[in-house]
Amino acid sequence: MISRLSLPHPFSFDAVVRSHGWYDLPPFSYDRAEGVLTTFVDAGGEGAARITFRVRNGKLEARGDGTDARALREMVRRVFSLDLDFAAACRSLAAAPDLARSLDRRGARMLRAPSLFEDAVKMLFTTNCSWAATRGMVERLITLAGAGRNAFPSPASVAKLSSAALASRVRCGYRAKALTIFARRVASRELDLSAWEDPRLSSEDLRDAIVAEHGFGPYAAEGLMRILGRHDFFALDSWTRQQYRKFYPGRASSTDGAIARRYARFGAHRGLALWLDMTKDWHPEERPEPEVSRPK
Repeated sequence: MISRLSLPHPFSFDAVVRSHGWYDLPPFSYDRAEGVLTTFVDAGGEGAARITFRVRNGKLEARGDGTDARALREMVRRVFSLDLDFAAACRSLAAAPDLARSLDRRGARMLRAPSLFEDAVKMLFTTNCSWAATRGMVERLITLAGAGRNAFPSPASVAKLSSAALASRVRCGYRAKALTIFARRVASRELDLSAWEDPRLSSEDLRDAIVAEHGFGPYAAEGLMRILGRHDFFALDSWTRQQYRKFYPGRASSTDGAIARRYARFGAHRGLALWLDMTKDWHPEERPEPEVSRPK
């Protein structure tokens, strides 16, 4: 099955894929030279379906076996944040030329997983640990509970596992209990994750809802909100603070206050302004999208 969608403006395939670290966590893999992003999803009892994304002939194209056309289109829209409107962000950042150019060149879309459950669990696994530790936890969870040992596991498959099993086999430490509770709440429909993507919910209420989940602190909540296109908060962690001090040297003890003051003028887009500023050395220049001829 193939799905092709028109590209919004501004849009850079490479910039969205590398907007944050998800492309480096399985089941995602990224061939930057070829401009192809790959992932695997649960094919519903038939193992894992391989999905590839690329830009071809001016369209965002997804290919996947075992996935119907509607599901594939919805997946493309979610993974590349195509449902988000950044007109207000453009207006907000217009007074800061460097950020405005970065926004126009890169856009503000964040790479998302095919499901919010996957996004949330990965965010939980980023808390209080190194990136290598996060990657290891994700890999072991997929091996333990993922369809075909390739796809990210569903809430139901994780819900079957005890906290002790997760702690022992995924080696996710204190996160095991949080993951068990979260997966069981989602699998039983006690927690409807679609509510977290409802634009009618205020950012403050969304943050409160995420923080209310066991194990999800302010950083995890605000980091997940960034992926969802909510930039009212900063999602500060050790990397962001170190990066800020690299660009704007100052005392470590005053970093959080300095960040709040520097980006306050951007209002509801202050978190986006911070992220564009802190990741500017990830995208020193715009890469042209690979041109791939149409198959004959």
